[in-house]
Amino acid sequence: MANNAKLARTIFTQYRDNFGVFWRIMMPVAIVAIALNVVIFFYSITRLERSNSGTFSANGYTAVSGVSTIDGVYPELSLLKERVPSDTSAPDRSWRLLPVPYFSSTDSEGRTWKWELDFQIFDYSFLILLLVTLCPLSLAVAQVSRSSDSEAFAPLNARNMWRQTGRKALAVLLTPLLYVLIRDVSSLILWFGHTYQPFHRIPDVVFELCLFGIFLLIQCYFLVTLSLYNPCLILENSSLVGVFRRSHALVKGARWRFLGIYLLTGWLASVVTSVLLGTALLAFSIFLPELAPLRDALSPVTFLTLFIGGDIIVVLPALLSVPTTTVVLIVKGLIATFLVPIWAILTTHLYFQRVDAMKEAT
Repeated sequence: MANNAKLARTIFTQYRDNFGVFWRIMMPVAIVAIALNVVIFFYSITRLERSNSGTFSANGYTAVSGVSTIDGVYPELSLLKERVPSDTSAPDRSWRLLPVPYFSSTDSEGRTWKWELDFQIFDYSFLILLLVTLCPLSLAVAQVSRSSDSEAFAPLNARNMWRQTGRKALAVLLTPLLYVLIRDVSSLILWFGHTYQPFHRIPDVVFELCLFGIFLLIQCYFLVTLSLYNPCLILENSSLVGVFRRSHALVKGARWRFLGIYLLTGWLASVVTSVLLGTALLAFSIFLPELAPLRDALSPVTFLTLFIGGDIIVVLPALLSVPTTTVVLIVKGLIATFLVPIWAILTTHLYFQRVDAMKEAT
């Protein structure tokens, strides 16, 4: 516990003291990632509206915007209110304790409050490009932490961090992609299980729990085992495959501690996202009438639940205007950028801890 408390203080102190450097390192990639996210969002709306002009429109569906205090804004198809069956207007609640806790409540107005233990630390939109910044960020963290131990470090600024990272440009681009692909192997198992159940004698509820449990075990295993890839890549001379082998070797013997730290980090990330984005959306709703339904959903009581990682979801009656959508997407992107250095500092210090522990053991 003492080591974990010290690690938390170190993360806070290094982020605070090097805030400017970290953001200058991230900004080139963040601008590209946020811009791509905005472009792809409006492209998806165009496709949605095209599909809605045919079969969906005939069946009473229309394109609308969903607004969430964790996911931001997203387009979807919704059944027109006059076409909704009367027996579906009652409040809907669902919950699950195993294999992970989850609770969701939707009222008669279509406003949803949701809480779950989130194992997905990273955003799977174009903002995932921010993973590319982990290597230069880890290099900066290493320099801040170990500069007194070595004279090999260049002056601490964004240009030098990217210049040194550029020497391994191909690996820096490919390794995050491989990391995400390997972690998502478990998603194929979940998809296959939902599509085809080979053991028909097993009750559906039991099968779903077993399937989801396997999915979580694989997700957690790869999340922990491969998590130190960024400091291993940038601070050592390892091959693309060697980076993951090295991470596996360093994590061995401390997996449960790492898993606990990462789950806590993921939960805190959802709390920070929910509070910051929820506050921004609430402020926007004061000046933008189209966001008024969100203001109604964010009562003082429900707003307080954002501080435990709650997610308020409101499906608006129509698509948001282009300026409003763009602003929400930019704010969401900036919050994601704000969180990336925390992961870089965390994994780099865990890397140093394990390297030092292995040296002492030998």
